Amino acid sequence: MKRDVLVYLRGTQFMVDAPEEEEAQPIELVVPGTYTVQNDVELIEYDEVFEGFENYPARNRVELRDGSIEVHKTGAAEVDMVFVPGKRNVSYYTTPFGTIEMGISTMAVDTQRDDDNINIRAEYALAMNSELVADCVLDMRVEMK
Repeated sequence: MKRDVLVYLRGTQFMVDAPEEEEAQPIELVVPGTYTVQNDVELIEYDEVFEGFENYPARNRVELRDGSIEVHKTGAAEVDMVFVPGKRNVSYYTTPFGTIEMGISTMAVDTQRDDDNINIRAEYALAMNSELVADCVLDMRVEMK
């Protein structure tokens, strides 16, 4: 059964070379989406619009499995991100401006559920072209309508 949801996203990057007094600025997004369960995998799907590419959104598909998260993005930006604690995943992030090798080393994944919400948190190190650039936190709340 497919359910309509609201997806609240908050991504924070703590840049490696940033001065100590410079605080990380989170990126926040609230979008409508859908939630389904297929073969014991929870699926959350939503569109993301990038400035300058309003007519060509990126489609996001988030897959929740036992202790891991996969994010598959297609459209204006394309990437497959896998978050498994203690593992490193390398993929290619393709944007209208070019392609970058992206490495994700996941420290922690936490998923909490109640009747109306799913709260997801992933903590990871982000490398671009094999160079560490930031420690990151992704928080996602999926609110059932």
